[in-house]
Amino acid sequence: MFIKKNFSLKKFNTFGINVYARYFVEVKNIEEIIKIFDIYPYISKLFLGNGSNILFLKNYYPGLVMKIGIKGKKIIKENDSKVIVQAYAGENWNEFVNWTIKKGFSGLENLSSIPGTVGAAPIQNIGAYGAEVKDTLIKVQVYEINHRKIIEFTREECQLTYRYSLFKLPHYRNKFIILSVYFLLNKKYKQLNTSYVEIQKELENMKIKIPTLNDLSQAIFNIRQKKLPNPKKIGNAGSFFINPIVEILYFKKLKHKYPDITGYSISNHEIKLSTNSLIENIGWKGKKIGNVGIYKRKPIILVNYGKATGMEIYSFSEQIKKNIKKKFGISLSREVNVIQ
Repeated sequence: MFIKKNFSLKKFNTFGINVYARYFVEVKNIEEIIKIFDIYPYISKLFLGNGSNILFLKNYYPGLVMKIGIKGKKIIKENDSKVIVQAYAGENWNEFVNWTIKKGFSGLENLSSIPGTVGAAPIQNIGAYGAEVKDTLIKVQVYEINHRKIIEFTREECQLTYRYSLFKLPHYRNKFIILSVYFLLNKKYKQLNTSYVEIQKELENMKIKIPTLNDLSQAIFNIRQKKLPNPKKIGNAGSFFINPIVEILYFKKLKHKYPDITGYSISNHEIKLSTNSLIENIGWKGKKIGNVGIYKRKPIILVNYGKATGMEIYSFSEQIKKNIKKKFGISLSREVNVIQ
């Protein structure tokens, strides 16, 4: 463990913003985490995965950035049809998903190719193509900072909902460090979730009628490659906003007035609106101001075209929120975590 001073985080946030941390350290085990809190008990701390869902507003973080690099994954328990696997927080999410697929375990394949780490997955309750982490998560192991001990939260205690969890509540923020996550997966499956039209079309392009786990994962990888910008080439944090959920009657009123708006039902009385369609409807698709812009293929993604600051990206997002609120009466929420 080596603590670095005035460390550049440019390679540790996918927006590619050149922000500096007063102190930076990568921890590889729980003992190192405990030691850091002994050395720096009072200084503010930021816990970092791969930096794929974060926006720094300032060019200097005055505290300590702790990159969680605890690695490992293993089978905990299994029978003929089910298996419980444990993955540690520092594991790359996509590499972990690929590991489960190679083992023949189903349940995470629709979450293929999502950037980030295993530790970040339950915080956001990441989801894609009809699946969410909450569908397979059974418990989370965390380090409770105030009492300096390891505890566990069950799925119910994590309060996992759409892009939300207990760990995002203001009262609990920075109170826990996720150490590992346990998943219940299937060893046998009858049918995979290919309900999304995009997946069906890609499987047709691949000339596959009955997909395997590998086929479905590859199809999702292909779709993402076509739609999403590579952060190594153009700075971005994936979806910047959360798709808002509205009452079905309100959606019908909006749809009548703005036919191009799209959404899909998530219950008998709620619709999840497409933020992409909202941004397109206000005429901002492909818009660019200075070094910040909207990705032409997917408007929900904001990109850093050059040397944009975090505040420039934030201000750009504020203009989008203001215009959508004015036109549709809808308040957009950011999916990206903003660090003041």
